[in-house]
Amino acid sequence: MRFLQEFLKSLFPFRISRFIPIFIVTGDLAFLISSFFGAVQVQGNSLESVFSRPVYYWFFLFAILSWFACVLVLKSFTIKRIKSLDRVAKDTIETLLYHIFLVSVYIVATEAYFIPRNYLLSFYSFFITGIFAWRFSIYLSLGYFRRHGLNYRNVVIIGYNPYGLSLKQYFEKNPELGYRFKGFFDHRPHRNSSIVGKFQRSMEEFLKQENIDEVYVCQSYLKHRYFRHLVRFTESHFLKIKLLPDIKGLIFDDLELEFYSDLPIVSFRREPLQNEMNAALKRVFDVVFSSLVLCSICSWLFPIIAILIKLDSKGPVFFFQKRSGRAGKDFLCLKFRTMVVNEEADIRQATRDDSRITRLGRFLRESNIDELPQFINVLLGDMSVVGPRPHMLRHTEEYSKTISNYMLRHLIKPGVTGLAQAKGYRGQTNDNFSMRNRVRVDILYIERWSFFLDIKVIGLTLLNMMRGQDNAY
Repeated sequence: MRFLQEFLKSLFPFRISRFIPIFIVTGDLAFLISSFFGAVQVQGNSLESVFSRPVYYWFFLFAILSWFACVLVLKSFTIKRIKSLDRVAKDTIETLLYHIFLVSVYIVATEAYFIPRNYLLSFYSFFITGIFAWRFSIYLSLGYFRRHGLNYRNVVIIGYNPYGLSLKQYFEKNPELGYRFKGFFDHRPHRNSSIVGKFQRSMEEFLKQENIDEVYVCQSYLKHRYFRHLVRFTESHFLKIKLLPDIKGLIFDDLELEFYSDLPIVSFRREPLQNEMNAALKRVFDVVFSSLVLCSICSWLFPIIAILIKLDSKGPVFFFQKRSGRAGKDFLCLKFRTMVVNEEADIRQATRDDSRITRLGRFLRESNIDELPQFINVLLGDMSVVGPRPHMLRHTEEYSKTISNYMLRHLIKPGVTGLAQAKGYRGQTNDNFSMRNRVRVDILYIERWSFFLDIKVIGLTLLNMMRGQDNAY
């Protein structure tokens, strides 16, 4: 293995990492072209006959340009050291979904409907299989090489404290990341073999002799009089210096750094749907998905349900109720009526053995069929297919006073289904603890939104509908 290390170092005396994005994009292009030609062969056509038709030529050109656009916008051309395989898969899926969306828009806009569906299916079958195999192989190969001493970074940590020790353990437990820990520097005396010196100018010689690549500084050392000199030294010697902040006492899930001119601004909450492209994709999906549901299922199911409701009890077929929407604004939420007409519908939540629920209504609630009319709310723009479930105005007023981050769930449109409901947090909320769990998952959805997550929530919802849920009433 040592011979292999020395041999590869002689072949690549420079940092391989800087060429990985070019390597990835080049491979993407190769698989894209191969998939195009492979789909042509599957269809039994010759390349001459295909390229003699401009529609295929322009489709091929658009497929390449749109893929590069998606890769650049979503920044999925990098595989950072701290990136997990799960993250690589999600980034790849997200890029593929955006590409499929753009290609679909192109076909509609150019009226290229005569491109065979079998061709498109073959093209994406080849491309999806190839792109996953390609990116996974790069990720696993990098991890293998780094575990065996190639493409590594020498690092030191300034500050022997719990934060520094946690970072050291992270480096040692994840050898595939390629970090070699060389020791601590601290200005206080300690009896520990991992401390290689004091935080002072004498450490500069160590940084040069050990070929240190990255220096991690605990926040408590920022006010040390030597720190400014250290920053100048590392920059002049092309070393990376990074801050390990002391976040004790701060509770947040994510950070996002922005620059207002030259002023660094840290946001304590990440909101992917603030991105116009993400918001547009979600809205297009909402319109398409809800239209398909209303046309294919509700067109024949609604009349049947309406007749059964009328036969089961007196009252209207639909039930309108004011619910809290995006930014706390009220809207009329539409459902099938599942209770006898009563004056407490807007102030009292349904319970397991609620006498107000009709026989048919109990079935509609357990099967979630009572929520189907809300796809009309989706088309009207009041709701989304996936999002935090809308609550009664009374609950919003009540829980906003007792749960500090409750109103954060109204940062986006409410959904016909949601991550909290897919995870089992649905039905009656008897106490603040139950509602806090629901709110926690709702906020997690807002911060971690992706098109892939929406598809996952819809799949979990369908699975729960088939299995049934104990708290569906």
